[in-house]
Amino acid sequence: MKSIFYIQAVFILLLFIGSCEKEIDVDLPRPEEKLIVEGVIELGEIPYVILSKSSGYFDPTDIQSVANSYVSDAVISISDGTVTNQMTKICSSTLSATQQEQLSELVGIPVALLGSYDICGFIDPSMTGEIGKSYTISIDWKGNNYQGTTQILPPVALDSAWFEVFGDRDSLGFLYAQMTEPASEKNFYRWFAQRINSYRYGSLKGQQKDERFLLPTSSVFDDEFVNGTTFEFGYGKPVASDKFDDQVPERGFYKVGDTVVVKFCSIDKGVYSFISTAEEQILSTGSPFATPVNVTSNMSNGALGLWAGYSPYFDTIVCAR
Repeated sequence: MKSIFYIQAVFILLLFIGSCEKEIDVDLPRPEEKLIVEGVIELGEIPYVILSKSSGYFDPTDIQSVANSYVSDAVISISDGTVTNQMTKICSSTLSATQQEQLSELVGIPVALLGSYDICGFIDPSMTGEIGKSYTISIDWKGNNYQGTTQILPPVALDSAWFEVFGDRDSLGFLYAQMTEPASEKNFYRWFAQRINSYRYGSLKGQQKDERFLLPTSSVFDDEFVNGTTFEFGYGKPVASDKFDDQVPERGFYKVGDTVVVKFCSIDKGVYSFISTAEEQILSTGSPFATPVNVTSNMSNGALGLWAGYSPYFDTIVCAR
């Protein structure tokens, strides 16, 4: 009886509190501004780095605010252990429309943003990723120095890759792969995929299905349970847009007729740690039962983000029954 009375009392109290309309102003402290790093060096490709700065929770999120968050007044150097170069700043205002589209596909910044605002990044056209080398970037910004190091590891090939219709669905399914995992050392991997065929009907007719390589929700794994074994694994289609084939019932599925390029990358432990903790945080967002996750950047001095080395193996899958 006491518990019933207690519940009733709490309920009445909540109703009373809810009926109050007094406006309460909460003065939240301004969060410390952090540098955010998005940098990539890939086997056989030149490195690029894009910088931005963190914003407050209640700051505006319109396109102007997003454009203003990008950082262009930094000085960045890159070293492979033998040669050290200062990276070249390149801004979208100096690029042609075609070059802006290419840059958008490479780094994922919308073309509209590149065309409307002067967004700058940093490259080194004289350096490319080589197997066995470590690459360090050093960033000077607002009197502070930030550093990060990543490696280009030997790529690991897939034994085979294929498409398979799922269950009793007529034409929808997933991609699968088989690999023989090297037993000699600890390895880490990341999966990308891109549909390179075009839509055949509707308002998107003639448009390539994926403009760039996309990532599934959980894109990385290590060899803790598969070291030295031959095993199979699979992935669904990343959901990255409001296109009709990203909606139910096709959501998450590849389709008969798709041609998909798989980019299977070897990565180092630092890259894996950042991505795995970031993806875990994204998956747990909104869950009251989730354990808080600390995302582990491989950048020093409190910078956020990632300097990532990728060593890819490519395969092409034609989706057929």
